[in-house]
Amino acid sequence: MTRPAETSGTLFNLLALYAALDRAVIQSRDPDIAAIVEGFLPGTTGANQRGWSVDLQNFLRHEFPNVDTALSTITDGRSLTLPQLSRLVYVLGSLLHVQPGPDRDNELFVQGLRLARPRTEPGHEPTPEAGFAGGGRDPGSQLLEVLSERFNKRQDWRAATAHAVEMDCLDATVARVPLCNACVALQGGIECVVVDTRFEDDSISIGQVKAILDPRNWDKTAGEFFCHMQDLGVRNMAPYQGWGRVLETVSASCGSPLPVLNTDLKYYKANYPGQAVLQYDLDDPFPGAGDGQVTVDKGWLKVATGTSTDSNNGVTVTTRKVVHIDPLPPVAQKVFVCVMGYGQAAMEMLLGHAIHPPHDAVAWDAAPAPLQGDHAAPPGSAAAAGTGTGGSAAPTTAAGLAVSMLSDYLAEVTNDSSNLAAKFASQQLTVDDLATFGAKMGARMVSAPWRFVQELAGLPPPPPAGGPTQGGANP
Repeated sequence: MTRPAETSGTLFNLLALYAALDRAVIQSRDPDIAAIVEGFLPGTTGANQRGWSVDLQNFLRHEFPNVDTALSTITDGRSLTLPQLSRLVYVLGSLLHVQPGPDRDNELFVQGLRLARPRTEPGHEPTPEAGFAGGGRDPGSQLLEVLSERFNKRQDWRAATAHAVEMDCLDATVARVPLCNACVALQGGIECVVVDTRFEDDSISIGQVKAILDPRNWDKTAGEFFCHMQDLGVRNMAPYQGWGRVLETVSASCGSPLPVLNTDLKYYKANYPGQAVLQYDLDDPFPGAGDGQVTVDKGWLKVATGTSTDSNNGVTVTTRKVVHIDPLPPVAQKVFVCVMGYGQAAMEMLLGHAIHPPHDAVAWDAAPAPLQGDHAAPPGSAAAAGTGTGGSAAPTTAAGLAVSMLSDYLAEVTNDSSNLAAKFASQQLTVDDLATFGAKMGARMVSAPWRFVQELAGLPPPPPAGGPTQGGANP
């Protein structure tokens, strides 16, 4: 049974705006509405897909407010993060094409879009609202016009936001936030949401990101969703001996009456030349101190020095998140994970908190200390990505290395195949997509023997007979 909304949280009301798209599909007698919404939220409007907003309401046990109420609450509330602003602009641009003009409060939409106006300096708030009271140039009105004319489906996003930046009505950093690209893939027979992200920033260093990357800082840097990260110490028994442990508490609005998800996680940190990796997975035995609602939760965050335009400065952050939340069906999980920022926590941290870290942040080198070099799992491998079947330790034998590389290859094929399937389902698959996929997989197979030989030469010496290996599960 759901109750009326009793929360003013930004994330809950953002979710309500996205839910309005699903309600439009369910309630409208116009068949074109479903096609329009499908263009913005692919894979959400089919016969067995629509209705995900009802699933989310039942899960959260609270009714979503209507568009005007949700948007008013957002504009009257506290400042949004840059990724939240990106998601707000996206959903408002989508709703412009679903809600007829007479049924839409354009001034309220303008106020919402105005939140994403350019900042005078990086890290500073934009020009105060009072600056537009005199009838001068209003970036909110300009952005509404750009989205109405140029943003008609998901594929238009990059070009439309680039034009808005040129028009000086959208902050350039908001425009650079990548869209959430979630897909559904089987993990151990369970339908999971997989979210991969990649983001660059040329204004900060790897040291600044590492200073806030420890999972015990997540509630300090993304505190509306990560309500609390309780340190549970270090695992003192195999497997995964020496890994850190934390009880994660998340919610659609921390401190509100909305339900929370409590999940026991284990994690380890690793350093490489110019790189740092954080890997996490469900702790065992499951669910431990958790509530058992999240039955799959694993992934990694990798920070590397350099960007696509400068290999020596700035950082590139890549992440993977694999999650399953009971009892939500796959479509509802995808929307929840993307709108809540569950799969993009690293981006929330990077865009702001790396420059202005919390005063009480847990240091990267704090216990459990990061593994170093050869003693850590190779970044991007199955061990580091948490996609292998047996565990997460670095391979220490030729057989273990072969299994690790094979698992990594299969995981990549699975994810890329899922993306192709999603494009096919939304009628967006092209010949170029198939050619690129074939070339990528072919190149991977051809190069695998050479990479195996290269990585084989870098294996650490075997441990003494009977000695423990961190993770302890690889052959």
